[in-house]
Amino acid sequence: MKKKKQRQKEQHKISTFKWNEKRSKVAILLSAGYTGKEAAKKAGVGERTIYEWKTDEEFSAEVDRLSMMTDIAGRAERLRIAKRMVRKKDHKSKRDLLEWLKYAQSETDGVKLDLAALSEAAASVADSRPD
Repeated sequence: MKKKKQRQKEQHKISTFKWNEKRSKVAILLSAGYTGKEAAKKAGVGERTIYEWKTDEEFSAEVDRLSMMTDIAGRAERLRIAKRMVRKKDHKSKRDLLEWLKYAQSETDGVKLDLAALSEAAASVADSRPD
């Protein structure tokens, strides 16, 4: 009897979720940080529908995957901006440079980054002009 119940539970876990344009749009919106209400309005579906989609393992896994991709892409863009600012020659002070280096480090939490090279670049820029 226990095996029969277990088999029924396993069969229930099998996703019958079918991807379409609206579901993909909602997944992207949710991963970008929109609320369920905002995503529903933008995609033209009901909030309850989104709630039901979120209970599906496949849908929620895709939202999680897209969220990670969005986060990584955002960090990469912010890091490019920080590096660009460090390479600029018109910093007001060494403190500005240090702030940008700290920002770059915070954006790369858990990522291997050659901060020594970035620091050397900052030092050479800082040494080339007066405070």
